Amino acid sequence: MGIEAAREVKLRRTAPKEVRRQQLIEATMDSIAENGISGTTMATVTRRAGLSMGIVSLHFESKENLLTSTLRYLAEEHRAVWVAIQKDASLEPAEKLWAIIDANFHPRVCTPLKIAVWFAFFGEARYRDIYRSMVEDFDTERALAVEELCQFVKDEGGYEGVDPHALAQSIESLADGLWLNLLLYPKWISLEQSKAQIFDLLVTHFPRHYTADGPIAAGGCAK
Repeated sequence: MGIEAAREVKLRRTAPKEVRRQQLIEATMDSIAENGISGTTMATVTRRAGLSMGIVSLHFESKENLLTSTLRYLAEEHRAVWVAIQKDASLEPAEKLWAIIDANFHPRVCTPLKIAVWFAFFGEARYRDIYRSMVEDFDTERALAVEELCQFVKDEGGYEGVDPHALAQSIESLADGLWLNLLLYPKWISLEQSKAQIFDLLVTHFPRHYTADGPIAAGGCAK
């Protein structure tokens, strides 16, 4: 081992607690994306992180804790992006709705690696229950925020025949489906094409508020 490589290993092993935890979570995501959840072990994670088994046991105690911590990290990262938009007082409701939907495809959130990890949890029955118990509240919170904004835009524009609850559910379901397409068919569909499909829901339901390029006017519906 060269001097620089030895120094890097030493830094990894002597890093602060939160840095080591983050290293292990990132290594877990790498392992899940390559091996699936069943093929991910404490050993595959420690090898990728360049840390000892003792360190991963110290921080997470078990594979289950490591997996649930990784899932929570992803959920909290996604939530932080859209909640920041929701709290932005400079944005009108129509702008917030567009931006919160766009947050599903934020470059920090929507990466091939992270999408692969999400679907690994969806796909294995044993861990699907862990997903539901941990992430259901995150999903529900976001869906309700989208529904509330859909209701506001509907009322502001006087749109007839729009069901905000059904529209919010469609947006959430389409986002999941587009993530799956991005994972399975990356050569067939791009990030921009995915966003265009989901934004078309807003353009179709609220044509006086949106075009394919975004909200028509910052202050409300077009006249």
